[in-house]
Amino acid sequence: MKEVDYIIVGQGLAGSVLAYSLMKENQKVLVVDEEAESSSSRVAAGLCNPVVFKRLTQSWMIDAVFPLAKEFYRNQEVLLGDNFYFDIPIYKLFIDQKEQEFWKQKSNEPHLFDWIDDKIEHPFDEELMNYPFGAAKTLQSGFLKTADWLEKFRNFLLIKEAYINNKFDYDKIEFIEDGVSWNGYSAKKIIFCEGYQSINNPYFDWLPFKLTKGEILTINFKNLKIDHAINKGAFLLPFNGNYKFGATYNWDDFDNTPTEEGKEQLLKRAARFINDEVIVVEHKAGVRPTVLDRRPLLGVHPKHKELAVFNGLGTKGVMLAPYFADKMVGLILENTELPDEVNIDRFLEKSN
Repeated sequence: MKEVDYIIVGQGLAGSVLAYSLMKENQKVLVVDEEAESSSSRVAAGLCNPVVFKRLTQSWMIDAVFPLAKEFYRNQEVLLGDNFYFDIPIYKLFIDQKEQEFWKQKSNEPHLFDWIDDKIEHPFDEELMNYPFGAAKTLQSGFLKTADWLEKFRNFLLIKEAYINNKFDYDKIEFIEDGVSWNGYSAKKIIFCEGYQSINNPYFDWLPFKLTKGEILTINFKNLKIDHAINKGAFLLPFNGNYKFGATYNWDDFDNTPTEEGKEQLLKRAARFINDEVIVVEHKAGVRPTVLDRRPLLGVHPKHKELAVFNGLGTKGVMLAPYFADKMVGLILENTELPDEVNIDRFLEKSN
């Protein structure tokens, strides 16, 4: 039997960040993944937005998570010899005078000084874009080319003999002395980072996921050229010579297949502020592992201490993953207590 310290199930954002965080601590990991290219991590645009536009408040824990996230991805660029993380302002296009005034008012609040600019601008061609009330931008925002990074990191794991392309069979889990075994491997723990597939995990199916399907388009325009990200009821992000545009939220459909309904919904949103021909280049969909209380899921199984979970990072996953991976490593290696609001113990009643 081959020995590793930890088996990680899933090579999406959560599993990859956790794998490297453990490897930095000289732990031998094995990542098991079925290589589903339509996973939410690979479909997502990877935006790092420091504010919640609807209420114009700081994103949850932004002061703690953002610096660590940026450092993590910059270090990955050095490790893997490529660029994955890019700084880019996100311009909020105001829908009316009231929204513009609200932005100006909030920009005077000290806790937002580092995150939003107070200037009202008209930076885009107003013949090709409809925004009569102007726009203002975020500060320190950026995006991760998530799919590119995940592919390069998978190759890194393969070189380290720390990755296998395999569907994880729960029936092959065996609890042994001082650990657990699976499919010819022994480990101290198996850590599940499965995204929405966790609903099929017999050990963690009690966790209260509230799954949402998201659809996203890759588009281009006949005349319009944009160098910054935009938000107006949807996001528009320059990406590899095209633009990512999305996303939809569907709480009833948990299939990774793109739909005509989703495509039409997005094109209607684009038409609200883009006065140019929109060319659809690609259309993708993924299911987000969102949680009922919108907080991540970290912890050890209440009965089987050899099993753990690191999941539910949601739409802010790019920013949250490095910070909470460190918390997960602390729990696993040093038995450090987790913050109550992310500890799966908060749902223990549902496990019975």
